[in-house]
This record gives sequence, structure tokens and C-alpha cells, in this order.
Amino acid sequence: MPTKAPSPDADRRAAKREAIRRNPTRRRSARDEIRVTDRLELIALKLVAFVLARLSVDRGSALMGWIWRKIAPFNGRHRRADRHISAALPDLTPVERRAILDRMWDNLGRVAAESFRLADIANDPDRFELRLEGLEPHRDALARGAVFASLHQGNWELAGWGIRLAGFKVAAVYNPLTNPLAEAFLLERRLPLYDAGLFTRDRVSALKLRSLARSGVAIGMLADLHDYTGMKAPFFGMESQLAIYPAVLARRLGLPLIAGRVLRTEGARFRVEAEVIEGPVTDDIDSDIRHNTLQLHAIFERYIRQDPDQWMWAHRKWRGLR
Repeated sequence: MPTKAPSPDADRRAAKREAIRRNPTRRRSARDEIRVTDRLELIALKLVAFVLARLSVDRGSALMGWIWRKIAPFNGRHRRADRHISAALPDLTPVERRAILDRMWDNLGRVAAESFRLADIANDPDRFELRLEGLEPHRDALARGAVFASLHQGNWELAGWGIRLAGFKVAAVYNPLTNPLAEAFLLERRLPLYDAGLFTRDRVSALKLRSLARSGVAIGMLADLHDYTGMKAPFFGMESQLAIYPAVLARRLGLPLIAGRVLRTEGARFRVEAEVIEGPVTDDIDSDIRHNTLQLHAIFERYIRQDPDQWMWAHRKWRGLR
């Protein structure tokens, strides 16, 4: 039987995967074409937004958390999250793992609900507690800008606001949704938190980021997911590919690298934490980047061990773990 020739679409997809593999600053982008499923997803988002707008922030957050706790255990991601917790935290009993999973889904449901009400939450200062003592000795250096790296813990959608509460103008670099309609809908809700702009990693240039940094803007991003172009190193003792982009950006722009999180304390209330990574600055740039990447992820691991029920265990962090 003759071998079927690859389609042009397959060739384009393969070329895109290779481009992503070779270039760590390039990631997925929203599609240009609109599909029927995109429109259906937008309708669902608008319906959820309509319902949540008629509830208080606290009631909407609690309701969505309850719904996710009840539905998520029937999803395959629940089993994946359980495997990840078992491998990363082997001393936990099955009962303890189930309790972490239950609270994890509650947190993720709350994040989903709060994503529709970001401006309302940000405009209520009583919802935030600041623990930023670790930044104070570095304020002179931070006045020239900084790179903030956070993780999918607590409510990461508020990470940009946390940076602003720390006293910075903030821009963020992120990976967009592939659905262009959903991307535009959610971007409209996120933008008010970023007074220096939101930029997709496939389109922002190093020159633009350098210009922002020189004006004292802090550049934020999430950096805990598996990165195909990242650095192979242990995370919770298991090999993963760690995102190097925050360390690359900080080292090449000559900016401090800061790890932080917006942790949920109770309901829709949060604690903002941040600490400076004091890494080396030597003639060996690659070695400096590796050191700072390892330091950053060591902090992430500490954060997760402290509050395992607020991290997103369901994503594919360890590709070799089945």
C-alpha cells in the first residue's frame, strides 16, 4: 500500500512545532480563523459572566468553587493530579491526597469565577494583605525595573495587581488562548490590571521589553508549566523542563529577578508575597541563567509544599510520569 503523503496542514503544524522548539520566546498565538466551536465557547463565557455579574464576588467565587469540586473528580485531569501529588508528595495518605484535590478544585473554580470580576476585586483594598518585606532592601535596584515570575497557585490572575500593590507599573508577557473570541473577551477583563500593557510572547520584541524596563516598568509572567524549550532539571525530585525565560530576560536586561505569588487566605481574599532572587552576575551568562532558573523553581517548590492545595496539579508538569 502506498504511503500517504503528508497534507499541507500537517506540514505547517510540524513547522510550527519546530519553530517553537528552536525559539523559547515564541509560543502559540490565537488563530486568525473563527470556528463554530469558538463561537459556542464565547456564548458559554458570556452566559457565565451574566450569571456571576448578578452575584457578589464572594458568592460567585464560592458557587463556582462548589461546582468544580462536584464535577472535576469525574474528569481525567483529576486522576492525573492524583498521580502527580502521589509522586511529588509520597508521604501523604490517600485520604490526605483526596483532601488536597478537593481544595485544589475549589480554588480553581474560584479562580475561574474571579477571572470575570478582576476589576471589582482589585478595587477593594481590604481583600489584600501585603508581605513584601523581602523587597525593601532592594528598592534602589528595583526602581530600574524588575522581572516578576509567579506560578499557578492561589489566584494567579491577580498576579499583575499584586505587582502594582508592590509599587510598580506592570506589563506582562503571556501565552494567549487559541480561541480568538475567548481571548478577546478575557483580555478585556485582564487589561485594566496592567497599566503598562499585556503582550503575547509570540509578538513582543526584546527591544520593547527593554524599553519598558528602562522606564522602570516591572515585567511579569507565569513560569511553572512544563516548557518544551526549557532546561531539564529535577522538580520535586522528578525530571522536568523548567521555564528559563524569566531568568533569560532578567539577566540580559540587567534586572532583578523576583519570585512571587498571590495566595488565597480565605474566600476571595489574598496575600501578596514576593522575594528577590540574588543570583550571580558573571561573564558566563548561560551559567547565571541556569543558576537563577534553579533558584526560582526551588522557591516555587517551597511555595507548593507550603500550600499544595492551591497549586494546579492537573497540568502536565512531568511528561515522563504516567
